[in-house]
Amino acid sequence: MHLRRASALLAAIALAVLGGPAGATDDGGVAPAEAPPRTLLFGDLHVHSSWSFDAYASEVAGKPRDAWRYARGEAIRHWNGEEIRLAGPPLDFMALTDHAEYLGVPQSAGDPEHVLREQPLIETWARGTNANRQRAWHRIQSSFNRRQGLPSLMQDAVIEPAWKKLVTLANEQNEPGLFSAIVGFEFTSNPKGRNLHRNVLFRSASTPSRPFSAMDSPNPEDLWRWMDEARAAGHELLSIPHNPNGSDGAMFAETRFDGRPIDAAWIDLRSRNEPAAEIFQIKGTSETHPSLSPDDPWADFEIIDVRTTWPAKPSEPGGSYVRDALKRGLALARTHGSNPYRLGVVASTDGHNAASPFEEANYSGKIGSTDGDRVARLRPVQPAPNAEPITSLVTKWGAAGLAGVWAESNTREAIFDALRRRETYGTSGPRLRVRLAAGWDLSRKDASDPGAILSRTDEVVPMGSVLPEAPGPDARATIIAMAERDPLSGPLDRLQVVKGWIDEVGATHERVFDVACAGGDAPDPTRHRCTHTPPDPDLTTCAWKEDSGASQLSGVFRDPESNASTSAFYYVRVLEVPTCRWSTHESNRLGQVRPRGVPATIHERAVTSPVWTR
Repeated sequence: MHLRRASALLAAIALAVLGGPAGATDDGGVAPAEAPPRTLLFGDLHVHSSWSFDAYASEVAGKPRDAWRYARGEAIRHWNGEEIRLAGPPLDFMALTDHAEYLGVPQSAGDPEHVLREQPLIETWARGTNANRQRAWHRIQSSFNRRQGLPSLMQDAVIEPAWKKLVTLANEQNEPGLFSAIVGFEFTSNPKGRNLHRNVLFRSASTPSRPFSAMDSPNPEDLWRWMDEARAAGHELLSIPHNPNGSDGAMFAETRFDGRPIDAAWIDLRSRNEPAAEIFQIKGTSETHPSLSPDDPWADFEIIDVRTTWPAKPSEPGGSYVRDALKRGLALARTHGSNPYRLGVVASTDGHNAASPFEEANYSGKIGSTDGDRVARLRPVQPAPNAEPITSLVTKWGAAGLAGVWAESNTREAIFDALRRRETYGTSGPRLRVRLAAGWDLSRKDASDPGAILSRTDEVVPMGSVLPEAPGPDARATIIAMAERDPLSGPLDRLQVVKGWIDEVGATHERVFDVACAGGDAPDPTRHRCTHTPPDPDLTTCAWKEDSGASQLSGVFRDPESNASTSAFYYVRVLEVPTCRWSTHESNRLGQVRPRGVPATIHERAVTSPVWTR
């Protein structure tokens, strides 16, 4: 299909079909049918500047204002002296999520008039001899790494002014209708190197006087209780877990933080505070893992399965990936009556250079001096004397990701509300346009005729929703999926539906169905797989063949095995044809041999929030 025609079709379906139908309410129910039309926005909900303590320690040059400038398409200065900027269009929204731990400490320490300079440790760091300065810095940095805050560095006089400055700056950058500057911070808990980080986002500029940090408590349950208190005080907020892949099974565990059993009160606490999870970012993919999804040929995608802050330790896959969490949620709902893991998804970068490096051919690294040198970023490391060199962790880091949000308008409030109702998805970087509609016993005619769906708005829901009650015991869940390529990235290879369900004895299962294939061929009816194999790009030029994929794909999946009593979820995944990974682009530019230990090409992709049958 011609790209312009495909775009028009997708827009018509998105506005007429999925803007008008019922959406999910906060409690998972179905909202009234008269929802306003939605528009698709792309942004990054996880960006750090030099005001994050770890970024400062890695000599990051970009300040908070630079992060907003980069998101809006301007060039900023990188640690390595280069100017960096987005190659594609500006973003529609961004959240600056500098770490709450020691927020503003380095900046305050540099001010001779600040109250922090009354502390002997800070004065030594600022003006002592070289040896004493190094010892002081080591003590400060060690306390940050252990998340054991020094009381003198956590006082309100330090944290509150820094937080107020970040909120004020976000307000200055916010232009409703044009660009949404979302207020946020990161809660950065690392017990035993296990990643329990959360990005906390606010609906408006109404915030508490200071953020909650892992130095206040490493327990996410305490963060959620603080959020409840903030909400009661009139500050609307939510949190998004990131890098569950590095949590060693702790992010989506089947017990509480202290090992006690999950109960209904805990489920309510978590569910009202965490509607979505981050599924792609620089430090790896968190959709699924090959060991968890052995029958999914595309599960091995940008996997980094080590603990985030103890990279020498492996990260247990179970409890560390979103698809597994969605299945666990079905089982927990059967036991407790409600589902703590009814999660939508987003993606973001976690860039620490005041930048969003999600473009493969324009990757600028994650964090200052740690990986800012282009040559060193590709160089293997020697883990021990006389040991064989291995692929560096920074080479394994990837150019990802980007959040897609179907919102009523480009405003903070509308984006927040879309996150709350889970009408969101994540991409590994490209701006893939993806839509999902679900109902009972929909037909192929519905997919091609927006009016047919619009006339049944009480029966059709978008991504993130729970299906309405089935019209009968033999009704079949039906997913209508639509995707359009990013004109600046590769064509589309296939459109898929991922299903997870729980059987009568309580065992959970999953299966991946191809529902639309490039070239127009129907998936094999037995294997539910497209029969073609997309070609690799030319690795010396990174050029792909335009006729190797499609500009737009759409399909209907009517689950032959579902019925009104089945507890299941479904989400859409769309894959591009293979394109060059950032490390291949970089090797070509530098005239180097491509690094071992990472693939030369990747299948860029998008993953939507699920829909649930009950």
